Amino acid sequence: MSERTWFYAGVGILILFLACGPKVIIPPEIDLTKYEHVGLIGFNCNAEGNIDEFVTRWFLMTIRGHQKGTHIIELGSEMEVLKSVQADQIDTESIRAIGRKYNVNRIFTGKVEITEVQPLLVLYPGGPRPISGETQVEGRRVKALVKVWITARMWETEQGSTVWRRSDRGEDMVDQVSVLSGGKVVFDARDPRKAFWDLVNPLVKKLCTDFKTKSVRIQEHRQ
Repeated sequence: MSERTWFYAGVGILILFLACGPKVIIPPEIDLTKYEHVGLIGFNCNAEGNIDEFVTRWFLMTIRGHQKGTHIIELGSEMEVLKSVQADQIDTESIRAIGRKYNVNRIFTGKVEITEVQPLLVLYPGGPRPISGETQVEGRRVKALVKVWITARMWETEQGSTVWRRSDRGEDMVDQVSVLSGGKVVFDARDPRKAFWDLVNPLVKKLCTDFKTKSVRIQEHRQ
C-alpha cells in the first residue's frame, strides 16, 4: 500500500472516530442486585436426557456473568421443590410457599420444549443415507432437524405474580436421536453440550439480554 493510500485510510478512520459520540452505559432493565436472595428452580424439558440440567446451568452462568455478585440459590428440580411445599404445580400459591420456605425474594422458572424432531439422515455403518418412505430405520441413529422453544420466567414471592417472562426459539441439526420400532423418534441427547451447544447458546443469551448492562454510543449534534 502506497503512502498516499495509507494517508487517506488514516484520514477516513479519524473522521469516523470524530463523528462518533461518547459511549453511554445503560443499566440492565432488571437489576437483580437489589434483591437479597434469588431462587432458581431447574428448567423442565419434554425430551429424554439431561437437557434440562444443561440449559438450567447455562442460564445461571449467563445471568451471573451479566450481574456479578448476585446471590442466586439453586433450589433443585421443579418436582423436588414442589414436593417440599406439598404443591402439585407452579402457580401463585406455590410460589408464595416456596418464597417463605427458602427465604427468596424472586424465583426463576423455565421450560425447554422440543417442538419438532424431523429425521433427515440415517447413520448406517456404510455412511449416511437420506430418509424416505421405504427406508428401514428401526434402532438406527439419525441426524434430525430439531426445533426448540425455551421460556424463562421470574416471579416475585410476596404476591406470587410474574414480573418478567421471555421466550425464544431456534432450530438446528443434531445427531442425538433414535428411531424405534414403528418409526417413533425419541430425542436422546445424553451429551447435551455437544448436541445442543450451537442451538442453546444463542437462545439463552437472548433470554438474558434484559439482565445485561449495555454500552451505546450516542451521536453528538454540532451547530
